[in-house]
Amino acid sequence: MSKRNIEKYIPTALEVLKEHYPNGVIPSAYNGYISSFGASIVQSGLKPTVALFENENNQDRTKEDKSVLTKNILKVLDKDYEDNSLLRYIVYYNGNQDILKQNIMDISIALKLTIRTFKLDKGENHE
Repeated sequence: MSKRNIEKYIPTALEVLKEHYPNGVIPSAYNGYISSFGASIVQSGLKPTVALFENENNQDRTKEDKSVLTKNILKVLDKDYEDNSLLRYIVYYNGNQDILKQNIMDISIALKLTIRTFKLDKGENHE
């Protein structure tokens, strides 16, 4: 974790969240998702965690779509990447995987901090 990197990502994270939630309200489930994302990477690894979060079929009717989180991470990581799958980005990434993993962890922390500046709504779906 690099405080400098996290701080660097906060403005972009704020921009991405404002774009996705222009009314300033984020479903409260995302606060839990983003909180568990980093721990899951440490415990299970980057690729398995991202695959789990991108699995849109793994939703029940009361929860929000977890794949929104990985899509937002990808937008902060590389806004020009044309695909919306963080997992494919990771699999085909040609650079240092350890640095990529650390950047994704830092982005998830930046998003976690930024989400807390929005109103969290316990209602159903606000996308």
